[in-house]
Amino acid sequence: MLAQTETGLHFLMQKIKSNINNALIYYFESFFHIDSQIDSRSLKNDDKNLPSILSELYSANNDISIKILHFNAQPSIVPFKYFDKNLMDKYLETNTKISGKLINDLSKDKKINIVYSIDEFLTRLFNKVEIKVTHNNYFTLIYNKLFNRVSRSKGLCFFINLNCSSFDVIIFNNNEFIFFNKFNINDEDEFLYYLLFVINNFEGSNNNEKIIFLGRFEKFNHYYELASKYSQIEFIEDSEYSILDYNSQSFSIINENNFRK
Repeated sequence: MLAQTETGLHFLMQKIKSNINNALIYYFESFFHIDSQIDSRSLKNDDKNLPSILSELYSANNDISIKILHFNAQPSIVPFKYFDKNLMDKYLETNTKISGKLINDLSKDKKINIVYSIDEFLTRLFNKVEIKVTHNNYFTLIYNKLFNRVSRSKGLCFFINLNCSSFDVIIFNNNEFIFFNKFNINDEDEFLYYLLFVINNFEGSNNNEKIIFLGRFEKFNHYYELASKYSQIEFIEDSEYSILDYNSQSFSIINENNFRK
């Protein structure tokens, strides 16, 4: 189903919504998208009317559960057996700028900790209307979806989460997670450059490597064609992945119904 919000954002999602007392917020650099049974809209982070809008939406429903999914927080990945909560700032400072409160997600298979810092802007707004929120990093969601899929895979699997201005690479080798990184790109040539850089650094000798795209979208067909010239490619096309367009940028996300399973 294709729905168009007031701000012109196009969001492809399943018809069945989440429970009325649940809301999921996709939090990006310049805007966030709210999706729930009672409302679906996009709002800019610098909208001066945000406090009144959120108060109008949620002040009469203190039982609502809100989860913020952070796309604007680059994570550091730490193996569970080496993780020390007292060192979270050290894990992050070598990879990214610390922007606020430090958060830690534990993967479902309890093999890795995902460390990231969050801007508490939205949290403070919801606190004003006495609504508690929980947080997850977008990588946590992707990893939790993927580790079961690679349980019977052999060789290297390069999972690609492709967006208009960036892409994520998640690599598993014989069922074990070994690498994650995000690359900012301007076009398909830069995409191919970084993709080949990663493949060349991790390629094995058994020719079992394959690239698996998370979702398949017409606007990225040329990217797929380029990748197919250098490796076997596959797609995860089971209605879990959606495309979200905002201000000429596209973001690949997992449908909110699957998120709550």
